[in-house]
Amino acid sequence: MQPTYRNICMAAGFTLAFSACNLVNVTDVDPVNKLFEENAITSVQKAQSVLYGCYGQLKTTEYLTYFGCDAALLGLTMKPGPSAGAENTYYANDVTSNDYHVDALYTTSYRILNNAAHIIDKTSKLESTDPRKEEIVSEARFIRALSHFYLLRRYGQFFKQDSKYGIALRDLPLKEVKAEPRADVKTTYEHILADLTYAAEKGPQMPDTSSTASVIAKRSAFYATRQAALALKAKVLLYMRNYPEAAAAAEAVIKSGKYRLENEYSDIFSKKIVGTLEVIFQLPYDEKQDRNNKAFMLRSYYVPSDYYVNLMKPDKRYAAAIATLANGTIRNNKYNGTVFNGQTLTADTEYFLRLDEMYLILAEAKARLGQTDDALKALNAIRKRAHMPDITTTAKAALLEAIRMEKILELGAESGEEWYDLIRYATEGDLKVSTYKPTVTTENQYILPLPFETVQLSNNVTEQNPGY
Repeated sequence: MQPTYRNICMAAGFTLAFSACNLVNVTDVDPVNKLFEENAITSVQKAQSVLYGCYGQLKTTEYLTYFGCDAALLGLTMKPGPSAGAENTYYANDVTSNDYHVDALYTTSYRILNNAAHIIDKTSKLESTDPRKEEIVSEARFIRALSHFYLLRRYGQFFKQDSKYGIALRDLPLKEVKAEPRADVKTTYEHILADLTYAAEKGPQMPDTSSTASVIAKRSAFYATRQAALALKAKVLLYMRNYPEAAAAAEAVIKSGKYRLENEYSDIFSKKIVGTLEVIFQLPYDEKQDRNNKAFMLRSYYVPSDYYVNLMKPDKRYAAAIATLANGTIRNNKYNGTVFNGQTLTADTEYFLRLDEMYLILAEAKARLGQTDDALKALNAIRKRAHMPDITTTAKAALLEAIRMEKILELGAESGEEWYDLIRYATEGDLKVSTYKPTVTTENQYILPLPFETVQLSNNVTEQNPGY
């Protein structure tokens, strides 16, 4: 039985017609005429209210914890904690279609997608000259792209452009309850990129880091700016292995003047959500409405792996990343003893996008393009901030491996990026995943099954992934 707190959801103070708290199968999602009869978007102000609710859905346990931590279990940087149950199957790369997390993340994502599609559809049709109209549509398209991308890399063969195993796309709000076939991977990526291109052109701007201290103190990474859309686009393009465009997008974010690396690596996790300079998009938390259980879960259900702890030991980021209690217990110091307004909480944020990742995306893309000097410059910018010596190798294979390892040192035990890196590197022929995770014996294990009920209730219109 899952702990009751796992079904507690935050809704940003807005009661939606559908609540992310009641998990049902995606094929049971209510049609739009029922869902939104109490949330009809008749004005820009009403659209803004529904958008707040859509952001609030990202603050569920599924997005706040499961998406990233499950991937880290599949990969290298986390292991099941003392209270773990279902988490053990992720660590063993042996997840089944009736797994609780498989269903919870899938259904929560489609609720978010249905809400985002409703906002996009109805707000676009408003007769208004209010500039917020276009920004609201852009922010909803960012959320839709984010959710489609997270679904694709978890449940679809994101590493194969020619695969038919993409995901069911939510282009418009659901108007009737019916099974939906999956789009192929190429079409899925095209849909995600179209949303992000739009959001990067028409979304709200983030104030730049040259602004006054008072402006910077009020900078918010809690909403989708143009720069957040461009950053997510860089990440998506890297997953697509479109290295020229990934490099261009990542470099544009870096050069935008909207963000800069924190002075010290530890500042990322001590600042959390206050006065941040580096975070591009993250989730808020506080001691009241946005109080969640992430910090608790990352010491009870997901803890740093032995591999990760040993890898970090010679690195100067170790103290910021790893905490050792008096009794010898190891904790993830990025989320340990979280404090808000002087009060210790079990809550914490999720860093969807940070500037350090943009440097590492740029480094890998440039390395794969054979632009070694540019790759080293981007990589060593991160090394310098970490007070670590420069990487000097110019051999392509060694440089790519150095970049992959740097990403673990910089982003490890957070959102499972090293798992997706392993898959990309394996797809490029750079390594074998089984060398690092012996429990991965087939390519089918790169992704998870669709929920059992989703496939069964659709009469196989929604096709299950191979091997499940």
